[in-house]
Amino acid sequence: MNSNRRFNVVASDLDGTLFGPDHRLARRTISVLQRARNAGITVIAATGRAPISAMDCLARYNVIDALICSNGSIVHDVATNTTVRRFPIEAHHMTELFTSLDAALPGLSFCWEMDGSNAWDPGFDDIARQHPDLRSFRIGARPDPSVQITKVMANHPAHHQEDLAERLLPHLPGPLTIGCSGVNFVEITGVGVDKSLALSHVVSELGFTASDVVAFGDNHNDLQMLQWAGHGVAVANAVDAAKSVADEVIGHHRDHSVADFIESLI
Repeated sequence: MNSNRRFNVVASDLDGTLFGPDHRLARRTISVLQRARNAGITVIAATGRAPISAMDCLARYNVIDALICSNGSIVHDVATNTTVRRFPIEAHHMTELFTSLDAALPGLSFCWEMDGSNAWDPGFDDIARQHPDLRSFRIGARPDPSVQITKVMANHPAHHQEDLAERLLPHLPGPLTIGCSGVNFVEITGVGVDKSLALSHVVSELGFTASDVVAFGDNHNDLQMLQWAGHGVAVANAVDAAKSVADEVIGHHRDHSVADFIESLI
């Protein structure tokens, strides 16, 4: 990297990237982010988490200027703790999604993210109760087209998430966007909806462009963001696909490598 280059925006994934192995911000990372913001750098978190769990981990530290959640389906205002923009799955795609995927791979179970709550199939219940994002524990009927859905999660007991994504991809209506983020299910968002889409909107509203952004990530749901940013950085623990599209690979997330990189920009 050119050490003389100035980035106005830092955008980072959370789990496996900015967070340590305990899924929290380390004290060093908090200090560096505070210094970066004081130096005029805008800090954006871009995560697969829903706003409620992302805010639980971030709000108290006052180190984030903007928050992108649910793999780019939601832009959340940190200061007011309100969602300001949503990119939901189109209603006609939701109608087709369950029918198509159930037929393609029997045994699937689904969870769907609505405005501030979630519901899921009985087969998804054990996963939902262990996952920090899914706070409203509720088994429910499949949603009708009038319900706005931002993300659908799918699990199959016989298939690992990467294999499952490959199997489901040809059967997605739209095509919708499918990705993995290190959890034991795949995540489906609207057509063209990923972290880079939401990030482009936020960055544009701030008066910047992709060339002003350095982005950090570790998993499949970060690929488009790493490619879109002016400089994409993968951590050492990242999946090979993230490393292959990144402009640079740095140290492991357990060693606060993202904080070290950001500090070098100040």
